[in-house]
Amino acid sequence: MNLINTITFDSQKPNVAIIKKNDHIKYFAVALGKDAVLQKHTTAFPATLVVLKGEISFKFEDRSFHLISGDTFDIPVNEVHEVQGLTEENLFTVLQELSSPN
Repeated sequence: MNLINTITFDSQKPNVAIIKKNDHIKYFAVALGKDAVLQKHTTAFPATLVVLKGEISFKFEDRSFHLISGDTFDIPVNEVHEVQGLTEENLFTVLQELSSPN
């Protein structure tokens, strides 16, 4: 799969592509056009975000982080957050650890 050919950068809504999903992980990519917002939500699982392209604002209720291409970010469990695209094309991946492989 080529993410750039699979996903579109829309300024109205996020576009999500599942890269891999099984009982242990969920790995997906999110594309945001300029000013598009991944609405407020939480994650119940430990997750790591990697910015592949562009710039995003990762916002919590009381703080925000400006992330650029190449940045990684550990997303806290059960904390409300949203993500906004800041440039024309913003692409990041998220890896959620659903359970430990045994």
